[in-house]
Amino acid sequence: MLVKLVTGRGAKVVAVPAKAKRNTRQHSASSAQPRRCADIQPATSSEAARLTRQDWINGAIRKLAQDSVAALRIDELASDLGVTKGSFYWHFHSREDLLDAVLESWRSLMVTRIKDLIGPANAAPLERLRNLLRIALAPQPDVPGGPFELTLRDWARRDVRVARLVREVDAERISFLEELYRTAGLNAAEAQVYAIAQMSFIIGSHTTTADSTDGTHAQRRRIAETLFIPNSLAGERKRP
Repeated sequence: MLVKLVTGRGAKVVAVPAKAKRNTRQHSASSAQPRRCADIQPATSSEAARLTRQDWINGAIRKLAQDSVAALRIDELASDLGVTKGSFYWHFHSREDLLDAVLESWRSLMVTRIKDLIGPANAAPLERLRNLLRIALAPQPDVPGGPFELTLRDWARRDVRVARLVREVDAERISFLEELYRTAGLNAAEAQVYAIAQMSFIIGSHTTTADSTDGTHAQRRRIAETLFIPNSLAGERKRP
């Protein structure tokens, strides 16, 4: 291709290679197209109706029980739940928004809902203590000291905000355990010792038990009841 150039010394005809011409056209065409953002398929009405905000939170908890916080990916979580990524943005603004909701859900479970799960406040204190041990040692990801909590405690080592939340929840849990033991008949000093020891055992038992068979669960419950249901209060112990 010949191109006429006009300079201060006059006109000059130069040749422009055909390949350069093609590249110039390709560059112009690609520049004309706007850069596309990451594709996010919008959620369908059926997806939005089928999955609630809590469903996403529960899915994230199951995921975090298996891996670290850094490994949590929204596209993988959406795939696990059988929906598009757009369904996620129906309920949450961002990944950080989901993690905040997960933390709040854990706090609510550990300090509020757990009190209802172990029985009404007017139930026998020892029965509530036994129910608490039964729940805490169950093979579920979100039980006290369970796989999700272990991930959360690891996360707290690198995040000041999460560490503060864990300390607050731990303090409330110990306070509630002390109350249970005092109501059962122990004095304040004894109740504090039992409360701290029980929580330490619950968290530690999940880290030291590699398998999760029915036999190991029953064994841990027997150990826990032997250690944390005082003979002076229990009378004749109930077999699990």
